[in-house]
Amino acid sequence: MSASLQAAQIIRCINAGVSCLASTFIVFMILTEPEKGLASPYSRIIFAMSISDILFSLGLFLSPFMSPTDNPDALFAMGTTESCEGIGFLFLLGVQCLLFYTVFLTYYFMRRIKYKITPQNFAKKEERYFHCAFIVLSLGVAVTAAATGSINSQAHGSLCGLGSYPENCVHSDELVCERGGESSSRILVLYSGIFGAISFLALIGILALCTHHVYRVESKLTIPAREIGDRSSLRVRRVIIQEEQPNEAVAANRRHQRRLILTKQAFNQSVLYILAFFIVYLAPMIGIFQVQVANILEEPEWRFWLSSVITPLGGIFNILIYTRPKVLKLRERYPDVIWIRLFVVIVLTGGEVPSIADLRTQIPARNESNHPPRNQAEANNADVDQQPQYDLHHAEVNGNVQHASSNVGMDDLDIIGNQNESNELSYDIDVSAASDLLSFMEESRYGYFSVFERRAPHRR
Repeated sequence: MSASLQAAQIIRCINAGVSCLASTFIVFMILTEPEKGLASPYSRIIFAMSISDILFSLGLFLSPFMSPTDNPDALFAMGTTESCEGIGFLFLLGVQCLLFYTVFLTYYFMRRIKYKITPQNFAKKEERYFHCAFIVLSLGVAVTAAATGSINSQAHGSLCGLGSYPENCVHSDELVCERGGESSSRILVLYSGIFGAISFLALIGILALCTHHVYRVESKLTIPAREIGDRSSLRVRRVIIQEEQPNEAVAANRRHQRRLILTKQAFNQSVLYILAFFIVYLAPMIGIFQVQVANILEEPEWRFWLSSVITPLGGIFNILIYTRPKVLKLRERYPDVIWIRLFVVIVLTGGEVPSIADLRTQIPARNESNHPPRNQAEANNADVDQQPQYDLHHAEVNGNVQHASSNVGMDDLDIIGNQNESNELSYDIDVSAASDLLSFMEESRYGYFSVFERRAPHRR
């Protein structure tokens, strides 16, 4: 094996290990969320995706070590045929589940933002059946592959996956297949390829439907849609709130604006998950096309590098997308803090973020005597924080307090559907949890790590 391919294998193992760790953090954040955890379809789907990615990443990470020692291409081989088959079983199970649950997540987004189905109805009428179908189909592929001896060392000994042994023996007149005959391996590879192709087409269709829905909602607004998004301008938010005695047309427009804000949040999350899926599975789909359609048996070095660098990053993409609404929410309170530090705080605190309104109304004023302002600018910021702030957290519409935000997650989307339903996983938390988070912020801000050290403001 060339030095270039050896370097690619090392990079693949590193990326797979980091991805596995990222997915483990997502599982930890979901399970430790107080009173919420696995209470909503969204959290359950993300949880299943993370477990699937852990299996997938472990398969990528351990395959080079679990490959049989008689494979001359396996750089780190120290295993046997049975060990490769075992880790390959977990890898295949993770791959299939990831395909299904990525499509399922975007389908859930579409059902919520386009058809306005409530989480409760979705859980009762659809969710359980999808879970059962995905588990049965994924186990079916993995069990069949193991039973037919079709899990073998592939891709220069870097992956225990579907295929014959020796590699490409079914296409060679000189090699004799020891495991995984032509029929079983070829059928299973095609079977997996069909699943992948269907997933790609389903994601494109769901994306098209969601895009059309967002366009229709935008077209009904009187305020330009470009002023409403992930970071709606403060001027627009104040106009929505401060208009006095609105007539029926204005009230209807307000409802559409809130709907668009929440819809675009879910749409953006859906697009990000779809893009992550396309990036991660690009190299495997190219490989299946080259082998099954173009009959290119030898894996090009560029494709090996592509699969080594990009394919293992699914867990990293997922944790960045999953924490994105919460990081944006926290950044509303600390606008001058760099993104990476906010991300670290979200991960270390279990992904829990108190709403700005709760921090202002529920938590007593903090004693800042131990930490006086470090400069005049910080003192001015403290004065500004004491002034009344207006945002969509407590926008009064017809005398009813509606909870919304320019930076909300998928779990706040009940305002789009039945407004009498409770939110799945809102950002409201109890006083003790908020106090713990604030204590952590304060300690980090003035402590050794200086997590909340403010950046110098940009000059305009």
